[in-house]
Amino acid sequence: MRMLIVFLAALLAWAPHLGARERDELRLLAAELPPYTFQIPPVSVGDTPGVKQGFVYELVSEMAKRVGHSGVIEFMPWDAAQRIAQTQPNIGILALTRSPEREDKYSWLAKLYTDDLVVVGGAGIDVASLDKVKDRPIGVLSNSGAEALLEERGFKRIRPHHEEWMNARQMQQRRIDAWLAPRLMIIYGMREVGGNLEALNFGEIVRESGIYLAGSKDLPDAEVQKWQKALDEVKADGTYQRIADQYNRLKIEPIPDDLRRRFSQPVWTN
Repeated sequence: MRMLIVFLAALLAWAPHLGARERDELRLLAAELPPYTFQIPPVSVGDTPGVKQGFVYELVSEMAKRVGHSGVIEFMPWDAAQRIAQTQPNIGILALTRSPEREDKYSWLAKLYTDDLVVVGGAGIDVASLDKVKDRPIGVLSNSGAEALLEERGFKRIRPHHEEWMNARQMQQRRIDAWLAPRLMIIYGMREVGGNLEALNFGEIVRESGIYLAGSKDLPDAEVQKWQKALDEVKADGTYQRIADQYNRLKIEPIPDDLRRRFSQPVWTN
């Protein structure tokens, strides 16, 4: 009995410290951004999202182990994740493209991957340069760096959608003539709707698309440095390449339209 009392007393003494640790760690946010972060099945298919995964999701999960983080990553709509990261302290957000429009809104903890922001067009559409489609309907991810870039350049026929598979479907149905997005997201989106990649014209690479773990603007330098150190470690021990190889072999199963939920903005639970 005496030993039990001693154990309970020790447990009660440590409890406040455990709670403080949870409060102090970054709150990590993600969204449906395949192949970087996603769930199978996705939230657009049913009430209960499936297994969390993705190249960036798994990479940050490995980094979290090295910084003593719990590894909890919350999924939510992309607009909401960005709004929280810009307005609340101690937030981490993945996978965020670093762009001039976003530079002063976040702390940039670690560059996880470099993709291309590329414009693609349908059959017969000239996409040798982005300006070639300035007067045509063009799809983008809502509240993305691509959308901000088009607005800055004076495009008037921008068609934003909450997930990239919606842009892929719009391309298939010829409701948009062009689509601006990171290359890997275009490839995944087309395969997710069972589309034919050969039917797309890959045009101008508009700029480099650096994919980051970012965070609240006021994060201390020490927080940034420990996540960058964790990335260096997963690269050095081969974990980064192992995860990259896994997703290079990923088989993408198309999701029929009749399984998709019929609303424009998904309902999320965490």
